Amino acid sequence: MRAYNVGFGDCIYVRIPSRHGGFHILIDCGTLGSIKLLRQAIEHLKSELPDSDMPGKKRLDLIVATHRHADHLKGFEAAWFEDIQVRNIWISVGMDPAHPQAKKVRQVRSLAQVSMGKLLASGKRLRGDVAQLASFFSATNENAEKLILETLPKKNQIEPKFVHSGMNAKELGVENLPPGTSIDVLGPERDIDHYYLGKQADALLQRFSLGVAEARSKGLQADPTDPKAPIPKNISRGDFEKLRSRMESNGLEFARLESSIQNNLSVVLMITWRKRRLLFVGDAEWNGEYAEGKRNGSWNVMWEMHYKKHLSEPIDFLKVGHHGSANSTPWIMDEAKRKKSQANVGIGSLLDTLLPVPKRGKPKASAILSTERRREETIPDGRLLHELGKRLSSVRNYAQSLQDLGIDPSTIWVRNAKSSEDLYRDREKPYLSSPQPLRTDLEAELSEIGQRYIEVELEPGDR
Repeated sequence: MRAYNVGFGDCIYVRIPSRHGGFHILIDCGTLGSIKLLRQAIEHLKSELPDSDMPGKKRLDLIVATHRHADHLKGFEAAWFEDIQVRNIWISVGMDPAHPQAKKVRQVRSLAQVSMGKLLASGKRLRGDVAQLASFFSATNENAEKLILETLPKKNQIEPKFVHSGMNAKELGVENLPPGTSIDVLGPERDIDHYYLGKQADALLQRFSLGVAEARSKGLQADPTDPKAPIPKNISRGDFEKLRSRMESNGLEFARLESSIQNNLSVVLMITWRKRRLLFVGDAEWNGEYAEGKRNGSWNVMWEMHYKKHLSEPIDFLKVGHHGSANSTPWIMDEAKRKKSQANVGIGSLLDTLLPVPKRGKPKASAILSTERRREETIPDGRLLHELGKRLSSVRNYAQSLQDLGIDPSTIWVRNAKSSEDLYRDREKPYLSSPQPLRTDLEAELSEIGQRYIEVELEPGDR
């Protein structure tokens, strides 16, 4: 299992050994940073892929596009894959433009696209999470979607499969899986509107409609969020600006909601190989306990729907979700509350179930983390990395490793002059001296040439 260093993004390579050259999987290929790193990752990947039965081409058995964000899709450039034969492409059912159980999600996305498009057209300087949201609705991201949905499948003469929970590699027509291997899809659920939007969306959509109705009642025919919209004569400039601000705020709320929904529509895979269990979760989020009719996080739904069959026993490997964000891995920080949580009763028990702290001896499970602290101050979350470090065998004390090379950690995270927060002091220093999962950004700092990837290799299990 390998995570290429692509900045803020995922490019995950999995190789399962077999007598016939192995089975090769690429999970996502994207970044919000320089595309140069993605190009280098694909070139390196080609050097390790086996020859296909097509002259002059390498073989890639499966591509998985977990969800539609650019930091997971941006690198699916047709030219980069020209000399690679792709046999299977799996795409989240959330990206199916005709999926019948995602009508409300598509409505939310449409409104978010319109709102962000107008914000970009306004010429305003965007910062922080607003700038990141804008990147998810850019033309570049739309091109990446087209490549994975249309261009790559057409070049390889295959049909992409929109996948959801309950499917597996065998029924999806994947051939040449090595003996003792299975791949199950744990998320997203097929009924997207029900599980990931719930009834909360109705109130939000109604509030947006009321804003439009208010604008119409004041004689405004154009959308007030349009920077070129004229001010009606029967409304003051101050009231007009308040209305505009309110509708822009609603638009940003749609964009944030839509971004979170897309994370929760990530394809989640459980790969079982010779008694080893490997979990790849994309950008799955969690948000409290599962409830019918609620806008649930992906982890909450999986814990409710798949606990007995797939999540009731420890795993051997975790691809840490959402670049290590606070909402990426269910975990209750309050130890007293966590101890009260029982298996499949509270979401707080998930981490202790999947990655338990060993009662004696050292942990055996491993994980990798593709991350970079540049887009969001709270990604990765140091408290989570500290907690994961107690449960993993593949860890590093980055404070010590950086010190050994004479690197001053405070020079790595540049302070934003317009922020009162010191990223190194507040977000990194308290946790760098404790074991953390291997992370792409700091492994690159420890390498003279800039480490291209981090990887973990597993032997067959004995459970």
